[in-house]
Amino acid sequence: MADHSRSSDFHKDGDGPQLNAIGGGVQNNNIGDGNQFPGAVFQGVVNIGRVDCPRSSEPLLRERCLQSLAFPEMESRSKDVDTATPGTCEWLLGHDTYKSWEQSSRGLLWIKGKPGSGKSTLLRHALNRIEADKGRDNAIVLSFFFYGRGVELQRTPLGLFRSLLHQLLSQAPVALRDLVDTFEKNDKERGKLGEKWAWHLGDMQGFFQASIPKVLENRSVWLFVDALDESSNHAEMIKKLQSLLWGLPTSSQFHICFSCRHDLNFDKSGEFKICLEDENEKDISTYVRFQLSTSSTSPELRESEIPKIITEEARGLFMWARLAMEKVLELDREGKGLREIEKEIRSIPPDLHDLYHELVDQMSETEASLKLIRWICFANRSLSPDELRWALVIDATPPPQSLEECRSKDDWISNTDRMKKRVQALSRGLVEVITSSDTQVVQFIHQSVKDYFIDEGISILDQSSKPEAPTADMEGHAHYQLSRACIRYLAMEEIGQSISHERDDMTSKFPFLHYAATSWVAHTKQSETRNVPQDDLLDYFGWPSEELVKRWVRIYQKLDRDSDDCPPEDTSMIHPVSRYQLIGPLRMILKAGTGIDKRDGSGRTPLSWAAANGHEVVVKLLLGTDKADDNDGWTPLWWAARNGHEA
Repeated sequence: MADHSRSSDFHKDGDGPQLNAIGGGVQNNNIGDGNQFPGAVFQGVVNIGRVDCPRSSEPLLRERCLQSLAFPEMESRSKDVDTATPGTCEWLLGHDTYKSWEQSSRGLLWIKGKPGSGKSTLLRHALNRIEADKGRDNAIVLSFFFYGRGVELQRTPLGLFRSLLHQLLSQAPVALRDLVDTFEKNDKERGKLGEKWAWHLGDMQGFFQASIPKVLENRSVWLFVDALDESSNHAEMIKKLQSLLWGLPTSSQFHICFSCRHDLNFDKSGEFKICLEDENEKDISTYVRFQLSTSSTSPELRESEIPKIITEEARGLFMWARLAMEKVLELDREGKGLREIEKEIRSIPPDLHDLYHELVDQMSETEASLKLIRWICFANRSLSPDELRWALVIDATPPPQSLEECRSKDDWISNTDRMKKRVQALSRGLVEVITSSDTQVVQFIHQSVKDYFIDEGISILDQSSKPEAPTADMEGHAHYQLSRACIRYLAMEEIGQSISHERDDMTSKFPFLHYAATSWVAHTKQSETRNVPQDDLLDYFGWPSEELVKRWVRIYQKLDRDSDDCPPEDTSMIHPVSRYQLIGPLRMILKAGTGIDKRDGSGRTPLSWAAANGHEVVVKLLLGTDKADDNDGWTPLWWAARNGHEA
């Protein structure tokens, strides 16, 4: 039997549960005044003493722990995966490899394929099948769908393990008593989650690794992970899943199924593999004929050789077939003959990359398409059609001065339905509007489309960019444009006049306001990181006037007060530029020589903000003025130590 008391490769990236305490308690970090263990690195789960709760309080405590693990987008991608067309994916259950995996005691099944081959839909189908049968042996079914176009937790290992632990705690709470105890201890001794402490990747991996053997003592576990290639480090994730699986006793009923693009390194292993391009020709044929049967197409087209030609030319790629179908339906609506339609199909590039390139070449409104693609590529989250139409009209040259001026522009899009049509036209079908968690959002039709635009598509559209310019330059310029659009929106006359309104009234009247208030800093930081000068930031804020900064603070506090990034009252321009290390604007403020040691509403000076975030360059610039001082014991060194930095 495997020795589970020692660390395995599964835990290589983390140092086990890390209780980075501010105050006392057992620690593994040498920060704070608790018991110290010099040089020690705790691997696995560290049980810091069980706090026995009254039985009546355990359900409530468990519920609070579940809430600490959850995040709003946790199930969004799973719900958004395309449902299998009737009659497709059925072959999987009879596939020899799938049956061998399903009947094994410990098995790792890799659904592999090119981008756009239908991996997510097939994995979703397999997951639905196992979930339908899980009652037979009291099985636990866990799943996570990585999403490269989503928020950070949708594309990182931390999001994966938080989601898996949330599911596991819901289904097998006894196996995660240590997790609940740790949550209770942190909550009592350190304070509010998100303000005083947070779950770290090492914590999550350790608790998950320790809980699985407990669950497997009397239940089977099925784990499904989609789109591993869209995670931040998919190669390492595959190794960790393998390590977890093979570290268990051979009798363990633990099955893992994941989907991922082709990976040459992992391809050499002896795991169960199914390659979609070799299996899905019949499914693509079924999909094409279904689309034709449910569209207003001519009987002549449905009964022709066109469906067969599309299936053959697709070469296992559903995404190619989808885009080809859109072209065919367009030609059919125009009354084109079958021979002309067939000629058009055969002229479509066989490779998705080349197909995307051709569609970009067909974008006639280059500047408008570029703005649209930038927002969808680099927004911090998916935007609603309403948010996006304001983002596009604000991101104009010359910039509008009021929202009324925006509405009077020739290119103003008056409603959501027209916005959907505009998005379709500007993107040549590469962008879609979908319903996600009861909210409509605008996104690329596939991750491979975003990859293409970041790699070269945006540079092709941006005629002002140099062909040889590195990707970082393109991304930095894009984030610059987005940050300035956000600031322009905050500066609109109507927003200043409505700042006293209730939260719901403001978000309803100004759809883009929440995004603008909470995201201009993030885009500015991303731009600064990529060496785009931020010297004009002060001009956008009308500095040395602090009126727009004050407006921003009031809006942020009204719309998202609980956010870690919400600025305190009495924040001045020097506080955010110090806190987020915006060097160019900071130098200009320091040159003016005023307000260098000003405290915000939380008592923090620019120096303490810089030290807290480990911004050594900013700290040196502030100290070099001889006007920056913290004399209340809340020193830069204290703040830096608390956050694991050196001032």
